[in-house]
Amino acid sequence: MAREHLSRDLHSILGSYLDLVGCDGGSIYTMEKNLQGESVLVFKAMITRSLGIFAVPDALKSAVFRLDENSLVGKTGFHRKVFKEMSTKKNGTDIAINYQTRNILSAPLLTPRGDLVGVVQLVNKLPVGKETEPDFDLRDERLCAIVSAQAALAIENSTLLVEQEKILDGFVNACVTAIEARDPVTSGHSQRVCDLSLNLASTINLVIVGTLATTHFNDLQMREIRYAAMLHDIGKISVRDDVLQKEKKLHSWELSQIEMRFKMMRLALKLEMPADKDQFELAKRLRELDHALSSIHAANEPTVLPAEVSKEILELTKLQVPLGDGEVCCALHAHEKEKLCIPKGSLSKEERMEIEKHVSFTYEILKMVPWGRGLENVPVIAHRHHEKLDGSGYPSRVLAVDIPVQSRILTITDIYDALTAKDRPYKPAVPIERALLILEDEVKQGKLDPVLFALFIESKAYILPSETKTGIPRKIA
Repeated sequence: MAREHLSRDLHSILGSYLDLVGCDGGSIYTMEKNLQGESVLVFKAMITRSLGIFAVPDALKSAVFRLDENSLVGKTGFHRKVFKEMSTKKNGTDIAINYQTRNILSAPLLTPRGDLVGVVQLVNKLPVGKETEPDFDLRDERLCAIVSAQAALAIENSTLLVEQEKILDGFVNACVTAIEARDPVTSGHSQRVCDLSLNLASTINLVIVGTLATTHFNDLQMREIRYAAMLHDIGKISVRDDVLQKEKKLHSWELSQIEMRFKMMRLALKLEMPADKDQFELAKRLRELDHALSSIHAANEPTVLPAEVSKEILELTKLQVPLGDGEVCCALHAHEKEKLCIPKGSLSKEERMEIEKHVSFTYEILKMVPWGRGLENVPVIAHRHHEKLDGSGYPSRVLAVDIPVQSRILTITDIYDALTAKDRPYKPAVPIERALLILEDEVKQGKLDPVLFALFIESKAYILPSETKTGIPRKIA
């Protein structure tokens, strides 16, 4: 957005030059660093009034000039002084726009500190009175010098805003990279939620009737949504790895302990009942252990726990084998039973509470960032993305009145992507149709915004721009 402001500022400054000096056209080149870190002058603004040109033509947008003697632009920047030239042959710019330059006034744009921020060139001095071939004079040079200092300062300020925007974008991208490094399984989730949220927000801007007709997000607010969506899970950096990356109800080391225990129990049974004594009873007890371990493996999956498996798991704390010397080996300990009896998903109550704390930590991190004017709501938008309209969400359990529309957007897109993501090894991706039905059920329960969800479906905002030809939502009545 700062880039658009800079472009408007440059054209406004250039227009003022043309009016003040009295000429047909002009251009502005600003200082930038190329990929090699070298300072160059880049074509940024152009006006040619006689041809109705008020923007840099596509053919000239790639024009870049070094600070040297090989071009008038480069020479002006290199020597930091004003140059005047007469022209009889068409230069590259003339050829590109079918124009004839007669004379040029080229001046450096220097800040009061003496820093070069660009070069302005004015072309074809307009005639006054009976003049037929007017040229730029000392008065024009003085006027140009007076305006250049103010123009350079304005350009420097606008350029600083662009650089600040780049820094903020870089910070956000770096944070997302850090999040995904902690949890590679959900890699790409933040970007997809961002894209989906912007898709839905853009669709809202096209609504012309109904309750959303008065809701409109300007460029700054869209940027605010983008940052909140990209950073909505940054608080996960506070969650322990073994919880954040937990794929099944038991950690791998916990399951290994159980499997080792079953091996000990099998061995103890064989020692207690040698094969030549009671083969039938031994085989029966071994089958019982095998079935019990199979039930544990089945219960360990993060899917919905079948009732019959749950009943078997509850009984396994009673399955014991004596080891000798009065010691007994139990198939399952109480804390293991509790984890295996988690009805859905892989997290225990305590682990889920730890995961849920990431939202509060997200808020604590984001509110420390000096977001600047117009972006102040990024922390609040991200903080509310797990809240539900009926107060059943977390972490604050607030009601609808305290949940911004931007957060409601994030809630829908976050759930949708979590359901349909294809990169989760611990669960299969839910088909789009099924995911939308699950969201619809949440709407019916009064948890999600019904108007936003209806628009989400009607406009097909759940289809990312990369998945469709245009990615441009149609106007919604």
